[in-house]
Amino acid sequence: MKKKMNEIKNFYDKFYAIQKRQSKTEEMKQNIRVNVLRKFLKKNRQGYKKILIVGCGAEKDLSITTERIIAIDISLIAIGTAKKQFPHNKYFVADACDLPFANNFFDCIVCNEVIEHVVNSDKMLFEFQRVLCEKGILIITVPNWHSFYGITRKLAEFITRHPVTSGNQPIDDWYTPGELKEQLNRYFKIEEIRGIWYYPPTGRGKYMIPSFIVYPIFKLLQPIDCFLGKVLPNNGHMHAVRCIKGLK
Repeated sequence: MKKKMNEIKNFYDKFYAIQKRQSKTEEMKQNIRVNVLRKFLKKNRQGYKKILIVGCGAEKDLSITTERIIAIDISLIAIGTAKKQFPHNKYFVADACDLPFANNFFDCIVCNEVIEHVVNSDKMLFEFQRVLCEKGILIITVPNWHSFYGITRKLAEFITRHPVTSGNQPIDDWYTPGELKEQLNRYFKIEEIRGIWYYPPTGRGKYMIPSFIVYPIFKLLQPIDCFLGKVLPNNGHMHAVRCIKGLK
């Protein structure tokens, strides 16, 4: 297990060290995701005293609130990058499956596109439950097999006979809606599920359709994408789930 964790840490150190600037299309997609996270946060009108962001390598996650937050990532390089853009927050290099915080410490945890990349996702959710206070909120996103992207990935893996992971990440275990609900329900009560990104895949690596072609089309379809997130939450590329602790 320790050897596997070191391999994962080394991968993400290299990953964030050579990260390239996002295309306009990817930037737009990430803004859609972040807006959903903001809306989930705003459902508590009284706000939160202590918020934990898990996996702050995705710097946009740190923009979901103007409050001072605590953020963790397994990569020291990711932490350093996040600090430059959001220096007012508090950061820790930490494993999401072994959080260095006391029981009942946080009011809210935001975990975006992390659960599919950890060695033991059930242990991670147990840790989230442990450090959340009673009636604390967990906001989590994870890729969905029941989507255009999920179908395309399955087809690519069938043809190549090899795993096709996002960014060639060492662990990339997506979820079906049923699998995600089953795992979350062990520790939380699900309050709301929202789908994100109903756009079709536009290629991979050097085989991507150029952003100057894709961006205006996706931008035009953005209101439809947001509408589908509400009416067909189980079919977006991403699940966004808002859960509460202690009310089963």
